[in-house]
Amino acid sequence: MENEDTATFYRGGSNFEARPYEVRIDPETNYLKPTHGISIHQDADRVRRFGGAYKILFLPDTLKIVQRGRDRSHHEIVPRYANFLTYQQYQEELKKIQAVIEES
Repeated sequence: MENEDTATFYRGGSNFEARPYEVRIDPETNYLKPTHGISIHQDADRVRRFGGAYKILFLPDTLKIVQRGRDRSHHEIVPRYANFLTYQQYQEELKKIQAVIEES
């Protein structure tokens, strides 16, 4: 997992499925661009309201974490490479993420 030694990441809720508007698909190749994905955060309290803060323990090597937006603690899980995963393949890789709920 990227930044695994220096940061802990949380997903709001146990659903790691991406909605179509959360990703960017290259219309020529039909593969996802490695720029957008499902949101995660370094502050458990910021995501708790979305169904609990799920601490990410394992991320498959087909995915990586990138910082997105003005909030330096907001990140997204994206495909590791361009022209690597289709939307359906990305969904399958997201299912491999291991996370546990963190109590407040």
